[in-house]
Amino acid sequence: VFSRQDLVLVGGCAKPVVYAYPTSPTLLDVSVGADVTMSDPLYEADGWNNVMAMPNGLLGYNGKQYDSLFWEGFGNGAYPEITKGTVVAKDRVEATLQANLESLGLNQKESADFMDFWTAKIPDSPYVRLSWLGTNEIERLAPLYISPAPDTRIRVFLDMEGLPAYQAMTPQVLTSQPRVGFTVVEWGGLVTDGSVPLLR
Repeated sequence: VFSRQDLVLVGGCAKPVVYAYPTSPTLLDVSVGADVTMSDPLYEADGWNNVMAMPNGLLGYNGKQYDSLFWEGFGNGAYPEITKGTVVAKDRVEATLQANLESLGLNQKESADFMDFWTAKIPDSPYVRLSWLGTNEIERLAPLYISPAPDTRIRVFLDMEGLPAYQAMTPQVLTSQPRVGFTVVEWGGLVTDGSVPLLR
């Protein structure tokens, strides 16, 4: 979900993936405050309704089983100015991402899914900037509506940019949120090579 002028496009988002872990089998209605352009399973006009969520993370929807809900699209919120992050050499990006995901509180499967998608999207540049948006920022960009409401929301979003040379930045302090009760987790991201964003 972004509206950065240097990225040309306005209000986009790259592969957010939503996981749900209720404390008991629960029927959920899920929607996002965004214009969804791609999804799996299919995102209806009013979102995903009557999703059967199990405590182990499995989701039943329209007769099929999923381990997450995937969407891409354009949000309504303004993308925040990126002022903090970590700049690392390209050969340190994967290890840094793994450490960041652990600090942010993603579990092994969520982290593995994230790395499966984003490793191939690492910019081919000598250095890469890694900046993270947290739950509060993402809620302002593209609210996630879930009924019944979860007790814990963990939403993380990576802003990754290729750089030709090292740049000093104010570092981010990444912390995790305890998973209490019914927990929903979402990860997503944005990557640019300095000219245009890569949405997939």
